[in-house]
Amino acid sequence: MDVFLQIKVILLYGAILLSIYTIFLLILGPLKFIGKLSLKFIFGGASLFLLNQGLHLLDVQFSLGINLITSFISGYLGVFGILAMALIKYLVIL
Repeated sequence: MDVFLQIKVILLYGAILLSIYTIFLLILGPLKFIGKLSLKFIFGGASLFLLNQGLHLLDVQFSLGINLITSFISGYLGVFGILAMALIKYLVIL
């Protein structure tokens, strides 16, 4: 086999591996974002559920609904998001 042909084959394999790696990184970025977003939804919904159960045990007649929007707000903003939603609901009820 010719030396130049061997170099061309090695460069071709390197280019193929580099393109596979690049495609993998392009796919992995959005998957990380989707994973983080879904974890925020899950933690937000769980925190709202625990809050509602705790208020029910204390015989407080106040609960926040659990849906995608409230789960995302409570998961993304944390305690401040839950407090803001509770304040808005309290002010709307008055």
